[in-house]
Amino acid sequence: MINCETIARITGWSCVSAGQSAVHAVSPFSLAEGGQHIAFYIGCPTPETFFLTDACETAIFAEQLGIVLSKARLDVLNRTPGVSFAKFEADWSIEATGPLQELQSALWDASKLALALSFRSEKWRPRFAEAKFRAIVLAELRAQLGLERVLEQVRVRGASGHEIEFPIGVRRNDGAMLFVQPVALDNGKLNWPSIYEAQGKLFDLKAASEIENRLTIIEEGAAPDEFNRAINFLSLSSRVRTLGQVRATVLQL
Repeated sequence: MINCETIARITGWSCVSAGQSAVHAVSPFSLAEGGQHIAFYIGCPTPETFFLTDACETAIFAEQLGIVLSKARLDVLNRTPGVSFAKFEADWSIEATGPLQELQSALWDASKLALALSFRSEKWRPRFAEAKFRAIVLAELRAQLGLERVLEQVRVRGASGHEIEFPIGVRRNDGAMLFVQPVALDNGKLNWPSIYEAQGKLFDLKAASEIENRLTIIEEGAAPDEFNRAINFLSLSSRVRTLGQVRATVLQL
C-alpha cells in the first residue's frame, strides 16, 4: 500500500494524495535553470507492487527549452551509469515498476534519469542562430513547395542501423523523401563542431543508399576561404546549396 507517510519515510520528499492507492511525490531536485521540481506519480497495481511515472513532465520541460527529443538521445539517457530500476520509455515518460521493496531504488534511479536530461539541457539546446536559420529555411521551402510537402524532424535509418533525425524533410514528386540539413553561421563564423555532426549524419545516410536524397543548405557570410572549405567538405556526402541559391531558383525535385 502506497501513502504519503511511506514516501516521506523512505525519501523525505513532499507528497500529496493522487487518488485511491496513488500519490504524487515531489523531490527536492529541480530541473535546469531553477525550474520545476522533479516529481513522480506512484500507484499500486496490486498490494505488493508499484508503478511510477513522471507523466512525461521532464520531457515536456526539455521541449520547452527547444531541445529535440530524438531516439539517439533517449538511448544515451537510458545508458546513464548506475541506473537499473527505471528508464525512459519510447514516449519519453520516465517509468518504473516492480515489487514494493524496490520502490526506493526506483525513485532514486528515476530521479537520476531526470537529472541526466537536465544536465544535458545546455548542450542539447539549439543555439539561437541555428534555430533561427532552420526556421528561415523551413519557411522558404514551404513558400516554394507548400506546407504539406515540407516536414519537420524527419527520421530515417542509416547504414549504421541507427535512426537519424534531420530538421527538415521534403517529399519529392515521386513520393520519396529528401532530407535537408541547414548549416548556420555563429556570429558570422562557421560552427565546425556542428558541421562535423551534420557530416556524420549525412555520411551515414549516404552509405545506406545510392539514392541522392540529401541536401545541405548553408548560410552565407563567412570568410570565403573557410566557406569554400566547408562546402567542399559537406559536398562529400550531400548536395550543397546556399540559402540565396535556393531562393533564386525553385528547388528541383
